[in-house]
Amino acid sequence: MLKLTAGGGFVAEMDQGIKRLLQTHPADVLAFAVPGAEYLGTMPVDIATEPQIVLDTLLRVRYQGVECAVDLEAEARPQRDIGRRCFEYGSRASVVTGMPIISVVLWLEANGTPPVSPYTLWAGDRLLATWHYIGIELYKLRSADLFTTGLVGLLPLVPFTRDGGSMSVIERAAEIVKQRAQAAEVSELAGLLAVFAGRRFEDEAILAMMRRLFMSTEIVEKSSVYQAWMARAWRDAVTLVLGGRFGELPFDLTQAIATADREHLQDVLAHAATDTLDELRARLGPTP
Repeated sequence: MLKLTAGGGFVAEMDQGIKRLLQTHPADVLAFAVPGAEYLGTMPVDIATEPQIVLDTLLRVRYQGVECAVDLEAEARPQRDIGRRCFEYGSRASVVTGMPIISVVLWLEANGTPPVSPYTLWAGDRLLATWHYIGIELYKLRSADLFTTGLVGLLPLVPFTRDGGSMSVIERAAEIVKQRAQAAEVSELAGLLAVFAGRRFEDEAILAMMRRLFMSTEIVEKSSVYQAWMARAWRDAVTLVLGGRFGELPFDLTQAIATADREHLQDVLAHAATDTLDELRARLGPTP
């Protein structure tokens, strides 16, 4: 049966999907998060090596005539240290790029009261630094707040809204994707919407809706995020089965599992009960 998610908790399931959305539709998310900012392009997110800092996304924009950058971070749930992290990310990015940095945080699910901007750094009673950031609590918004923007790139986020637990709301989002999205982006947006909606609905309910609207579940299966999650699920299955039979696996074998494609992993599972460890290693193919 087609499954919408591979296990591992919220971050493991959703982090890649949110980053994919930011990568494929940055202008739409930017228009919602920082009204008036003109999207100019996407910038490298690896801004430091000591210590390494990798941002979710860094967008080159023009805001009120000033060329700057937007650090757009997505968080599963509000964390108390987000202000400090925005300060670290933004100040480092400003040094590297030579640009002013606007920090934006999207919070997807509730987790108490989120911290309030600005973040301040003190030494005793002396204020050393202040960093302002924009915090958007998606779980407090209504789906209409996203629908009325007319931005199809925001529609996969509908399941995180206050009324995103209504199947009629999810179906409306899917219908708009079908009607308004460019042909090349329908699969990605519909796939992300389906997987995110899987947080609130049973798989069969989501898949039935997709079959009704798109005549099959192939639209979900073609999503790059779905494919990546399924590959991870196969790797987890191979590791679990071989670990149960052989105990702790050699490092080179775990590396081979981590880089193997789905076809090789399926071959290993089909022979996991009878092959020797060396035979199974050979079935995984060469390790890069």
